[in-house]
Amino acid sequence: MLLFSCWLASCATVPKEQSTTNNQNLSWNSRVQTLSQIESWDLKALIAIRSQKDAGSASLQWQQQNQNYHIQLFGPLGTGSYELTGQPGKVELAGSSGKRFYATSPEALLAQQTGWHLPISYLKYWIRGLPVPTIPAEKSFDSYNHLTKLKQEGWDIEFLRYTSINGIDVPNKIFFHNAQLNIKIIINQWHF
Repeated sequence: MLLFSCWLASCATVPKEQSTTNNQNLSWNSRVQTLSQIESWDLKALIAIRSQKDAGSASLQWQQQNQNYHIQLFGPLGTGSYELTGQPGKVELAGSSGKRFYATSPEALLAQQTGWHLPISYLKYWIRGLPVPTIPAEKSFDSYNHLTKLKQEGWDIEFLRYTSINGIDVPNKIFFHNAQLNIKIIINQWHF
């Protein structure tokens, strides 16, 4: 827990980082079109979640295939794993104890089982550096038209670093926060 707290504190004071990208001259509309075409991916990341009462970190593996997803969380040193599998209208959460829980939305399932209100359905956009298209948003950009800040549905999202994968710039360091939660995701591997 001490190591996790130190990591969170160090992340809070990190200055804005430079992007390691190739597509520096694209317009925002071109970026939206390119990123929207990525409907399937496999990524590996580190995630840290902090609330007023609790904090934790995990390794994250996320496989997305169009509307179907499989998200695995592994606690420090492989302890405490969770798997969230879903498709429209059907979501399953399995814990390391072997128990399985079901719901019609990932938000309802996680709130019921963890007490955390995470915008899982929005993350499929935010993880690619996109706002959810059907919801009003405030956006800020860098000089290369990468999304750097996004305010949407009560969440403040900061895209601190991008990397180029297969010639497409995608975020690899993202901070999310609202009044209840702080979430930090550092993506180690993107495949699409």
